[in-house]
Amino acid sequence: EQEILAEVATHRDGLEAAIAARLAAEESSAAEDRRVSNLLRAAADRREGLARLHGQVNAVKSRSSAAAEEIGRLQASLDGARDRATRAQREFTALETQVAGLDAGEEGLDAEHETAAALLAEIEVRVAALKEEASAAERERVGLVARKDALELGLTRRDGAGALLAAADVVSGVLGSVAALVSVRPGFETAVAAALGGAADAVAVADASAALAAIAHLKAGELGRAGMVLGSAGGPGADSWPRLPEGAAYAVDVIECPDALRPALSTLLHQTALVDDLSVARTLVAAHPELTAVTREGDVLGVHFARGGSSDQPSMIEVQAAVDDAAARLAEATATGERLTFEIARADAERADAQRRVDVALAKLHESDATMAAIAEELGHLGAQARAASQEATRIEEAINAAHEARERELIGLAELEQRLSLAEESGVEEPDVTERERLGEALKATRQGELDARLALRTAEERARALSGRA
Repeated sequence: EQEILAEVATHRDGLEAAIAARLAAEESSAAEDRRVSNLLRAAADRREGLARLHGQVNAVKSRSSAAAEEIGRLQASLDGARDRATRAQREFTALETQVAGLDAGEEGLDAEHETAAALLAEIEVRVAALKEEASAAERERVGLVARKDALELGLTRRDGAGALLAAADVVSGVLGSVAALVSVRPGFETAVAAALGGAADAVAVADASAALAAIAHLKAGELGRAGMVLGSAGGPGADSWPRLPEGAAYAVDVIECPDALRPALSTLLHQTALVDDLSVARTLVAAHPELTAVTREGDVLGVHFARGGSSDQPSMIEVQAAVDDAAARLAEATATGERLTFEIARADAERADAQRRVDVALAKLHESDATMAAIAEELGHLGAQARAASQEATRIEEAINAAHEARERELIGLAELEQRLSLAEESGVEEPDVTERERLGEALKATRQGELDARLALRTAEERARALSGRA
């Protein structure tokens, strides 16, 4: 048994030596395989590089040959384009000489037409301006008509005063409304209306008899009440009235009215002064208590009486003044419209005459243009031919230059590629030596077989040891 165990130990040591030998052989074989593989790849890369260089050289040679052929073709096209441009330019110059004589007469016709057209344009501008001005005047007239009509509605009286005015042909002595008969200096309308008070909206009658007849007429028809201003002779004088400060005026001095109403209005406006504002009114009344001061806004101030405040409905005098102003402006706008209508008619006649002159000059130009049409068309055709041929020649020259430059670059590149190919072919492609790899492969097989034999011997010795141990 001891002999068998010693044999097992010996076989075990032999197996370990065989395994170590196999591992060393595998490492050596793998290293040699890597070396040979690297050499094979390097050789393949060199063969591929040579093939690629051959292809590049052939491609560059083909492109260089094609470029040379293209340069020859382009040179022939360039010569043809230059010949066409020369012929077209020669014909164009000859025809242009013929046109020079016709241009002189054309310039005179152009000047005549331009003068006539400029005059026509000037007249049309003037007509347009006149029409615009007339439209504005008409718009203003329509607006003034509407304003006047609206203001006149305010003058329509619907009380006893209106009834008296409507019955002026029945009641004798009715002169009309005070507002219609009195004319006030512009700017003083509100002040005079405030100074007159109810008399501003009253009806003017000839005398007391007319006033009584009017009152009887109103009572008989139950037509309401009406204030009346009676016409009379005489009236208070103004010689002893105080001097007013600058900017102030007596009310009787700013109105215009029929002589029959002057005494009554002078009495109603006796010692009534019109001033700018209440501070002036206060100063004036304090200095002259006999006076009554009225501001332009219609505030009244006296020693024992004052009236004022915010604006009330406009008095008949103010409304009548607005009506008169609208009527005056309406008359002015109407006159302006009539004047503009006349000027427009005259300008239209001038425009028609200028249009005839333009038409005549234009007809002459058309006749001249018809004469030159064929020549101008031929000139245009020849000019286009010359330009096209010149442009074509320029393009071909640029293409030839580009082809030359490209061919030069190809030739330079070809020389470099040929030099690289020559050097590559001289160095050649060496195949790696695989003898050592084969030797190491055989050695690896032998070590693996030795390991296998050692394993079998160890297993056999172990079986014998187990069997002997069982018998013992």
